[in-house]
Amino acid sequence: MAVGGSAGRVALAGVVSALVAGTLVYTLSGDHGALGVSDRSGLVSMVATMIGLVVTVVVAAWSIPGRYEDEATAVARLAREVRSVGEPQWTHSLGGELTAIDVTFTFRPYAHARAAALPPTPAGQLGRVVEDYRAVRPRRLVITGEPGAGKTVLARKLVMQLNKARGEREPVAVLIALADWDTREALADWIVRHLERDFGLPRRSARKAVDAQLVLPVLDGLDEMDATDVEAADSRARRALEALARYQDGTDPAPLVLTCRTRRYDELEADGSHILDAARIEIEPVDSARAVRFLELRGAARRPALWEPVLQELRTAPGGVLASALSTPWRLALAATVYERAGDPGELVGAAASSVDAVAELLLGRFIGAVVDHVPRHPGRYTERTTHVRLHRLAVGLETDLVLHRLGDRLAATVRVVLIGGLVLMTAVQVAALWQWPLDVEVATINCLGLVLAVLFLFSALGSLQSGPTEESALSGIALPTLGSPLWRLGLRRFGRRKLRAAAVVLLVGTSLWWGLVGGPLDLWSVLFVAFTGWSALMVVVICVMVEFDSTALGPGGPVRAAWYLSVLVTGMIAGGVVIGGGPALVDVLFGACLGSVLFGVMSEWVGYLIYRLANPLLGPRLPTFLDWCVTAGLLRTSGIAYQFRHREFQEWLVRHPRPVH
Repeated sequence: MAVGGSAGRVALAGVVSALVAGTLVYTLSGDHGALGVSDRSGLVSMVATMIGLVVTVVVAAWSIPGRYEDEATAVARLAREVRSVGEPQWTHSLGGELTAIDVTFTFRPYAHARAAALPPTPAGQLGRVVEDYRAVRPRRLVITGEPGAGKTVLARKLVMQLNKARGEREPVAVLIALADWDTREALADWIVRHLERDFGLPRRSARKAVDAQLVLPVLDGLDEMDATDVEAADSRARRALEALARYQDGTDPAPLVLTCRTRRYDELEADGSHILDAARIEIEPVDSARAVRFLELRGAARRPALWEPVLQELRTAPGGVLASALSTPWRLALAATVYERAGDPGELVGAAASSVDAVAELLLGRFIGAVVDHVPRHPGRYTERTTHVRLHRLAVGLETDLVLHRLGDRLAATVRVVLIGGLVLMTAVQVAALWQWPLDVEVATINCLGLVLAVLFLFSALGSLQSGPTEESALSGIALPTLGSPLWRLGLRRFGRRKLRAAAVVLLVGTSLWWGLVGGPLDLWSVLFVAFTGWSALMVVVICVMVEFDSTALGPGGPVRAAWYLSVLVTGMIAGGVVIGGGPALVDVLFGACLGSVLFGVMSEWVGYLIYRLANPLLGPRLPTFLDWCVTAGLLRTSGIAYQFRHREFQEWLVRHPRPVH
């Protein structure tokens, strides 16, 4: 669980240390014995302080993985992370299928002096793309094709095959979406940020891997960096290509792979902005014969009679409207999904009588309804209307990736003003409450706590809403599985192997239980105290288990789920300490402020996520669960700890249609 930059960690450690020190001074002083513990309230406060100190140590020291990793260990960690998510993301990108359409491609040779050397006998097939790439010199490749041609699928295939055959000193291929790259940020810094965000890699480890040139960036979606009406000469894509041209390994051009729509890259070539040292391949349209073979293996395999008019049209009119509409892997897979189990695929022939766009509109309009009742998990849980409306809300304003704990960045200016104004008002009320006279110590203490938390919350909200693109992500490195997942047992076993951590938890629990049970008669108070101690120990264990999980292996919802767990546990500790302690004593207030500062200071992005959720109630409850369901249904796919729409065409269609189309 990364706390943030070094300055942030130092500041946080200073605040926590001051609060803990003040608490200890208060607890150890007084007129009632050496420890100043005259009643159970003081005892609970002292134990709570010790628990807070242990939690602080765990958060500040033990839970920062990769601090001392060497270069080889960092690269091995990255390779494991990329492999752990590669296969599920491959399946999601194909809508739940295991095999892709065998797209073909051709090299487009250049005549200029710096043209890359091409393979002597290129294979030009999806299954052998690694052979072609390794024969290119220098190893710079641009993959182009029409919308839906399978550029991302080809790039994913290349990543998986390169990493499968990777040697010890060969770079790890990593797929990264280009849409969020501000070219004013150095390319290496941007790659480091994505390794940290998308794969949960510690920043220091990511930096070591990038500096050693052991990361092969596979950059997806050059065309998605700009709006369609932006001229090539003024585009972010042109600046990105200029930066990529300067990307080097020593004195040689550094290897890279890039995907872009054909039309956009042609415009950039005409402007003279393309990469001179790269080879370019063009993905060919799917011909009618291969389209027929694919559909025979999908929808027609279940209901051949209903599919026969479509297959016959493709055979007899290979250059017709229907063949053109289904000439991309995306459209073919969409047609197979929509009519695989229900509906009449003969509608496609009727729509083809109008235009290619009519076929596309028909398929997209049927897509959500076709999959919503045939998901392996939770069939019928979400209706077509509910799914459509919620996805529409998410699609509006989204460029490429949907990272849950970065949703706070999407809040409108009006919401930000209202939010910040409300927090300022809350802080002002707390300040005004301190001017009471005569001064009541308990009331003043509570107001001080409210003031501290209000200020912390204000700064956390400001940080989560106004953070820049280079800010470290506090939630990228922590994640938890769902309740009941067998991964919990794995995490606990790995935690048990950490002897020092396990011994610290056992010592903490044992000492606290001894104080609670032996310090007085066994009564309701003792039972509550033991329950509070168990809750506190649970928090320490959960934090330690978080460290044992790879965030990407648990999916994009893992970090937000971990933040919920941590917030509930901290709230329970604060509430339990105050209630069992007999009231808001000063030591309880300081303890609460200590834990509150850790919670809100460390996880400002989570605060932004909560604020966004409150400002957008139409997104509905349990958003991570809904998005995971959409991934299972084939409506979304995942990339690291980010969600993506299955295809850009589907996202754009959702933006145009707020409600289902029938």
